[in-house]
Amino acid sequence: MYRFGMRKPAFSAWPTWPAALCPGIVAAVVITACDALLGESVGLLALYAVCPALTACCASPRRVAVCGAFAMVLCAAVAAYDDLLFTRRGLVALGSVFLVSVASAVAAHARVQQEQRAAQQRRISEFVQGVILAPVPGDTGPAAIAASYLSATEDARIGGDFYEVVPVRGGVRVLIGDVQGKGLNAVRTASVTLSAFRLSAHDAVDLDGVAFSISCALHRRGVEEQFVTAILAELDDAGRLTMLSFGHPPPLIVRAGGGHELAHPPSPAMPFGLEWLDPDPPEPTRVDLAAGDRVLLYTDGLAEARDAEDAFYPLVQRVSLLRGESLDDCLVELRRDVDDHTSAGVDDDSALMLLEYREREETDDAGNRPLLPLQLDGHRHGPRDRSCSVCSVQDCPLVR
Repeated sequence: MYRFGMRKPAFSAWPTWPAALCPGIVAAVVITACDALLGESVGLLALYAVCPALTACCASPRRVAVCGAFAMVLCAAVAAYDDLLFTRRGLVALGSVFLVSVASAVAAHARVQQEQRAAQQRRISEFVQGVILAPVPGDTGPAAIAASYLSATEDARIGGDFYEVVPVRGGVRVLIGDVQGKGLNAVRTASVTLSAFRLSAHDAVDLDGVAFSISCALHRRGVEEQFVTAILAELDDAGRLTMLSFGHPPPLIVRAGGGHELAHPPSPAMPFGLEWLDPDPPEPTRVDLAAGDRVLLYTDGLAEARDAEDAFYPLVQRVSLLRGESLDDCLVELRRDVDDHTSAGVDDDSALMLLEYREREETDDAGNRPLLPLQLDGHRHGPRDRSCSVCSVQDCPLVR
């Protein structure tokens, strides 16, 4: 499963030695054949300067120099055959091939340097993206999960779309969101939001507490003129899915029995950062899932993908793509279908997360407990049970 929609650096896919020289060599052979057929009166000697220029588009400076030398040898041989080697015409042709070869080698050197710098920037941004978007756990107890991120900009692997999964006792909490705007400011806002979620998901007794922690973190950091749309969700072992919407596209519920529905929130809240417009909290959306039911969470990079006629991507009509055996393969097929829909290419970052509920029997084992309410002192105490609120860490020695 590709996580970031990565594209390989251009220089890592350079042709092999014969293939890299092929354009210049083919051109030199064609020019030689044409001169032999048409005769010296046509004046094709100067065309040998094209050979190193063609090679400079796809080869290293050394290979350009080799192709230039080969072109000069052929040019000299053809000039000698036509009795033009020491004439003004022959010398001008040889001088032209030499000068173009030098210029082409310099241009190839500059191109290689630029490609290496761009590849280094891609590696750095990939590392930063990997820090911001940590790999999601594939199996969290009640759910199997697959995730995918794709940047709309080829040279920029990071953006304002994000997702996160935090296993908690008796279930899992997830977040998917989209920061308004692009660039480093959007990345910074996404990082603040994710950090707040990761810290509060283990401690907050409910999703309202998680949402409040995210709002506080954004206000403390002074994020200005940016807002964050998001979906906060919690899935417990019994298949109860609870979601809070903060101005985000509604999740798509794919039923194992064949049905599907968009989980429109009864009362969404304003996006994070715009609470001053309407401070009322969102009303939760609750959905009961059966074994095999799937939930697709996505950002507007998918929902607002347009075709050549400016029509939005018909996600609900493509629900069959989400019924494959592998969650990862489902997201790959969905990406391909979006690419086919947007012939001009995507123009916005997009994050996808696909969850499949797997029914589990309730037990008293430490690793599989229903969500527990927060005790008055913030802890549950017992000989084999020490952890805070819904934290997934059992037998924790950090008891106050």
